[in-house]
Amino acid sequence: MILQHLITFCRVVETGGFSRAGQLVGMSQPAVTRQVAALEAELNQHLLDRSARQFRLTPSGELVFERAKRIVAAVQELKEAVADLGSPEKGHVSVGTVTSVGLGLLPPILTEYAHRHPAVRLLVKAGRTQETLAKLLEGEIDMAVLTNPVSHPRLTCIPLQQDKVVLIASPERKASLPDPLPLEQLSLLEMISFQAPSRFRTFVDSILEQYGIYPNVTMEFDSHEAVKLMVGLGFGVALVPSSAVRAELAEGRLCEVVVDGLQSISRSSCLALRKESDRQNPAADNLAAMILTHFGAGATTK
Repeated sequence: MILQHLITFCRVVETGGFSRAGQLVGMSQPAVTRQVAALEAELNQHLLDRSARQFRLTPSGELVFERAKRIVAAVQELKEAVADLGSPEKGHVSVGTVTSVGLGLLPPILTEYAHRHPAVRLLVKAGRTQETLAKLLEGEIDMAVLTNPVSHPRLTCIPLQQDKVVLIASPERKASLPDPLPLEQLSLLEMISFQAPSRFRTFVDSILEQYGIYPNVTMEFDSHEAVKLMVGLGFGVALVPSSAVRAELAEGRLCEVVVDGLQSISRSSCLALRKESDRQNPAADNLAAMILTHFGAGATTK
C-alpha cells in the first residue's frame, strides 16, 4: 500500500467519479481505476460497490475512507511541520525552566518574542533542574533557563545574571529583629526553607555551614511561592533568590533582613542549549538570541 493509493481513493469518493478524481490528482481515468483496484487487492476487500449506476462505498470502503482521510491529513500536517522547522517565523519553540527562575526572568522576554513573531507557538515547561535537563538532552525542549550553570558535553551553558540570595521577613517580624542581624542569631530564628534535597537548598546550606550556621528549619515547601506566603504570614524568615521576591520587596509586603558578617550569596542563572550541530530550529535560535541580548550576555549560542 502506498500513500498515493489512499489519496486517489479519497478523491474518487469525494468527487463521486473516477474521471473527476483523475483531474484532481493529475491522472487518467484508467490510472485512477488501477490505483483503486491495487488498494482493494492490498486489503483483500471490495471498497466500492459498482453494481449500480452510481458506485457506493461498501462497509469496508467506508472504514478505509475515514481512516485514509486521517492518514492523508496527518501526512500533510507532517510536511508542513517539517517545512516550518526551517522558518524562523513559523513552528513552535519550547522552553524548559526551573519555576522560580522562569517566573522571575522569562515573562517580559516571552511577551516581546510573541509580539515580534506572532506565528510561532511558545511552549513553557517548568520543573526541577534534572527533569528539565533530561528533556533538553532528549530534544523535548529547545532550551532551558536554569538556576546554576551545568556541564555536559552535548550542551552549551551561557551565564545570564547573578541572582542574589536574600534573607526575608514580614515587616512585623523584621521590626522585632536587630538591624543588622548578628550572624550568630541566624541559627535561632524559625527558618522556612525550600525542601531538601534540592539544588537551591544544598547550595544555601553549604554556604551557611562554612559559617557554622545550621538553620532551625520549621517548615519546608517545594516552591518559593509557598515559602514567601508563610514568611508573609509571620511564621519565620527565609533565604530566597531576590528574583523570586522582587515585587514583594518593592511593594513592602516583605522586607530584606541584613545579616552582619554574612557574605553576599548569589547564584548564576544560565541559558542551556544543545550544541549547534544538534539544533535545527531557527525560531528557537531567535528566542535564544533575544534572551542573551536581554541580559547583555556576550557569548554566542554555538
